[in-house]
This record gives sequence, C-alpha cells and structure tokens, in this order.
Amino acid sequence: MAARPLQQTFPFADEVRLLAHAVEPALLLDRSGVILFVNEAWERFARQNGGSELAMSRGLLGSRWFDQIAGEEPRRLHRLLLERAARRLGPGRDGSVMQLNESNTPELARLVATELRPVFGSDGEVTSLSIFHRVVRERPLADVYPPVEGLPERWRGDRGLVQCSCCRRVQRPEEPAEWDLSIPLLMAPPGDTCFAYCALCLALHYPGGAGAEPEAEAEAEAEAEREASPRPTPPGEAPHRSQ
Repeated sequence: MAARPLQQTFPFADEVRLLAHAVEPALLLDRSGVILFVNEAWERFARQNGGSELAMSRGLLGSRWFDQIAGEEPRRLHRLLLERAARRLGPGRDGSVMQLNESNTPELARLVATELRPVFGSDGEVTSLSIFHRVVRERPLADVYPPVEGLPERWRGDRGLVQCSCCRRVQRPEEPAEWDLSIPLLMAPPGDTCFAYCALCLALHYPGGAGAEPEAEAEAEAEAEREASPRPTPPGEAPHRSQ
C-alpha cells in the first residue's frame, strides 16, 4: 500500500511528488515538526529495521517528528536540529542541516546521514521541511561492537536500564563509562528504558553539539578513532593492557 499524505489542504504538492519518487527514506514536516507525508522508501527502511506500525505512515502522520524519539536528551537535540533547519542556520545548501547517526541491527552496524532541508513557498519563506535518510556505511555489527551476553537485569542500576539512543549499547551500572551491546536489548528494550547518549557517540556524531555538520575529513578521523578505540571489556574480564 502506498504511503498517503495527511488529509488536509497544504501548499506542498510539488514537494510531496518529489519525496514520493525519492529512493531515500523521506518525510515532510510542517515548521512545527508535524509529519505530513511519509514515502514508501521510509516504510521499507522501517520494516527492514523491525519497526512496528508506529514507525510507518499509519503511526507517524499527524505526530511530531521529535516526539517519536525516545529519551529527553535525544529529543532535545533533534528538536534543535529541526529549529536550525527551519531558521536556515545549517551549513548546507539553503541552510540545510546534516546529522550523522547510527541505525544498528542485530547483524549490521549502519552509519546514517540525516538531512533536514528547508522547503520554500512562493514568497521565499520556509513553509515546511523535508527529512532524508541515507545509509553511508554498513559493517558487520560484531566488527564494531562485539555483543555481550547476559540477562537484562545485568545492566539495571539505580537509574534503571540506560541505553544509548544512537548505538543502542547499554550502560554498565558499576562502570558508567563502559557500555555493552546486548542483542536482545537492541531488539526489544524494556518499556522503562532510559535513553541517552554514550560518550563515544557524542564525540563521534555530535562533536560540536546538535546541528553540527562534520566535514568529510572530520568523519574519516572519527572512524579512525573508533577503529583505534579499545574494544569493550566483557563484564568479569580484566581489560587487556599493552606491555
């Protein structure tokens, strides 16, 4: 079934036609962040990532984009991204904003570029925004984050279970600076999970704060930093030390 635009009168017909034929997953939002249109590529991407109906047009149309994002800190940062694009403050064409994020599955570690583009009316004012997702890198998940086995309670501390909204690793309660990749928790985090960002994802993907657009060189350096970073130490094992 083709994705349908929100049933209301709006002067975005040309943009809807453009997004409908786009290869990349895409959304159309009004300036306040309400989702007006979801293209078929978005629905395919959501299904491939195990998304429910809430992640597709039936659950998204009429809702606000950043309200679909779990966690106070991730929601705040994405709201700022939207505001920057609406005010044409990004470094891209026409003030567009680019943000790198991760969209990991049990098999793949994906790096995804999200672009927020202003859409202009006949008077030259920003009337809406389009969002495009583009996968820029795929690698086997175990090559990036070796999975750690354990029951969910293993990672539940005083704050409950804390999961990074970006890489989906979970924080070790006894060592807050350490984060582990649990496949069951990546696939189905408990309803009371607290979503935040780990220090590594903040450094790699939000180096200048929300709305920062890393240059190609900076992204290459970040990838090199990830490769050089020590692999997470499984609970109960002593970290390897170079002699």
